Amino acid sequence: MAIESLDKKTYNEIIDSAAELTSGQAVQQRQAQKSRIKAILNGGVEGLTALLGNSMDAGDADLLPAPNLLQSGIDRLAQKISGIPQVRIDILNNNESERAKFQAEKLERIVTAYDTKQNLTSQLAQASRWIPGYGYCAWVITTRVDENGFIYPSAELRDPYDTFPGNYGPDQQPKEMAVIRRIPRYKLAQIYPEFASEILKTDDDDLDNNDFTPVATQFLTYDENNSNDWEDNVRSGVRIIEYYDMGGTYVVFPEKRLILDFIPNALSTVPFVFMKRVSFDQLKGQYDHVIGLMGMMAKINIMSAIAMEDAVFTETNISGEIESGQYRKGRFAVNYLSPGTQVSKPQNNMPYQLFQQVDRLERQLRLVGGYPVTDDAQSPNSFVTGAGLQELNGAMSLMINEYREIIKTGLQHMDSKRLEMDMVIAMSTDNPKKPIRGYLNGSAFSENYQPLKDIGGDTVTRRIYGVMAGFDEPQKIVTGLQLVQAGVMDIETLQDNIDGLENVQKVQERITKGKAENVLFDSILARSAQGDPAATMAAIAIYEQPNAITEVMKQFYTPEEPGMTPEQEAFMQQQALGGQALPPQGQPPTIAQALGG
Repeated sequence: MAIESLDKKTYNEIIDSAAELTSGQAVQQRQAQKSRIKAILNGGVEGLTALLGNSMDAGDADLLPAPNLLQSGIDRLAQKISGIPQVRIDILNNNESERAKFQAEKLERIVTAYDTKQNLTSQLAQASRWIPGYGYCAWVITTRVDENGFIYPSAELRDPYDTFPGNYGPDQQPKEMAVIRRIPRYKLAQIYPEFASEILKTDDDDLDNNDFTPVATQFLTYDENNSNDWEDNVRSGVRIIEYYDMGGTYVVFPEKRLILDFIPNALSTVPFVFMKRVSFDQLKGQYDHVIGLMGMMAKINIMSAIAMEDAVFTETNISGEIESGQYRKGRFAVNYLSPGTQVSKPQNNMPYQLFQQVDRLERQLRLVGGYPVTDDAQSPNSFVTGAGLQELNGAMSLMINEYREIIKTGLQHMDSKRLEMDMVIAMSTDNPKKPIRGYLNGSAFSENYQPLKDIGGDTVTRRIYGVMAGFDEPQKIVTGLQLVQAGVMDIETLQDNIDGLENVQKVQERITKGKAENVLFDSILARSAQGDPAATMAAIAIYEQPNAITEVMKQFYTPEEPGMTPEQEAFMQQQALGGQALPPQGQPPTIAQALGG
């Protein structure tokens, strides 16, 4: 599986490859656009500067009436697409044997355990904002050691702001990638102790002799050190370069011209996963085309606020002279005016066209950006029908489905690489048994597995979203009950798709138990009504101790029933045939009579 034929790159070759990925007019333009998007979506001073084009103080920025619709829109979209699609392993060639089913189910649990160990829920929540915001994101395939020393495959998310992919083909996967990261100097020395003395030593000659100046630092508009916030939340530190290709992973420290690390690629493909938003022929974000609209909205909002303030606090015009030489305002003010002097306040009416323009710009922004008002729990009109709402949400649903397909495809690539990596780890560690745990199909699991035995070279998965993915919980319940009633879905599938049901199997057992208890309790009440003193005592005990209903019923139904008389046997036979005959006189009703009669 490893690519043995590829030679290890030299330092200069790595620098040249990374420089090629981070240079060029297209990359420069994309990086400048990412800077604007990053500033706007983060908000604050940088965001308003990106919109209005002028520098300002933080205090001024906080007071400006400029709503950030892009930030709200990307959050709403991310909340709809960030759910983890379920893992499915298809059984090939219609193999319905129990062994094949068992292997497929175990493989599903293995992949689910991978997701749990790398905290894929949080990673997807972040990636679901980056893909529409920047147009792409990337994971690198690596390994992780748990507290017991077991090695598992993993995938680490990289900030697309600092990630520069190579050319990609029809499969939408680039063949190489460079990541420019900043890390505190002391931390870098801890990671690579063999180079600690060189890393910690700083002098002006080394700093000046930095032979790599990537576009990421040349074209940042607002903060040249604003990188790598996702990983360690630092805005300073030394710069390292991660370079990935079919040969392996390189970690380079340009300040000292060092190759800190090289990890040969053990996979049959590149050691990273790339998720790209579908666009025409360039890497474009969802909101790249609406920055101008939002900037105009911000300007008009600011002008509207200034106009309203001027309309309330208008100036005073004096024609003539004031004997005191000063015009006083206030409740008890008295002014002495010379004969012929006039005092007036001009009318400053708000131009209604301003508000019309804001509404028009907002509609355009929502239309181009794919952010309907219904996502903000607003009605587009004073009156709208259900069919009208479906039509309005139709375009949003199509866009959501497209993003889900991107995420599904990316996760399937990730699954294949992680499974392959797990087998590579096993071949170098004598294939030990490793523990896994997680939650799948409504049930928790905890077990051991052996990669070479349980994976067996089958690294193809299928990711699917639930029937009601993207619905909120009330929508899931209402829609699910409708589907169950229509016979399209069973109740257990509905339970699998409802958050909060931690163990569907146990829930089903409790529901079945409750139904049985209700049937038996009804029979006790029926027998009590017929004068059975034991049934009456059992009913009283249940009312006094509702939590002890199971034990009371066990005691009530444990004694062996006396043999039936010929009349009772005839009655039971008639009941089985659908008859409605009454029980013999003087005999208490049976359970069958209480339930079916």
